[in-house]
Amino acid sequence: MKSANFLAKIRILSAGKVSGNVYDLDTGEEYLLLRVESNTGSFSAVVKAEYRTILQDIAGKCFVKAQADPIKDEIKARYGDEPDFPFKKFPDYAVFRNPQNRKWYGLLMAVLLGKLTGDEKDQQEAAVLNLKLAEKKLPALLEEALAMLDESRAFTERKK
Repeated sequence: MKSANFLAKIRILSAGKVSGNVYDLDTGEEYLLLRVESNTGSFSAVVKAEYRTILQDIAGKCFVKAQADPIKDEIKARYGDEPDFPFKKFPDYAVFRNPQNRKWYGLLMAVLLGKLTGDEKDQQEAAVLNLKLAEKKLPALLEEALAMLDESRAFTERKK
């Protein structure tokens, strides 16, 4: 956020935690009213709303979508397969199918991390890919996936 003489500095940690500060560019000081819940001034409300919009935009575009889109793109590039979305209850769950027999081989979904870790307080979403795969192909796929993750982390680190 760089408007009305304010600057928002946002930090994204590898665990997906987002935090930030807003600074008044005229004084160079942190805009502390951002943290005061009881402050109801109209100017402060505008700054808070813009800051919240920035955080929501980052969360919506960077975490699950940032994880899922490269997976979808890689499957399309390698196999030419587009996902379908057959679940009414989970409209964002993507299913990849063998074009000859229409049997599924991949399910890409957003899952709350707390469901995976047992920490029900963790409401952050993560992209999960469930694959049907011959066991003998698993080691090579895991090695390739880990290399892609390392590449993604290196890209994220360069952007900081």
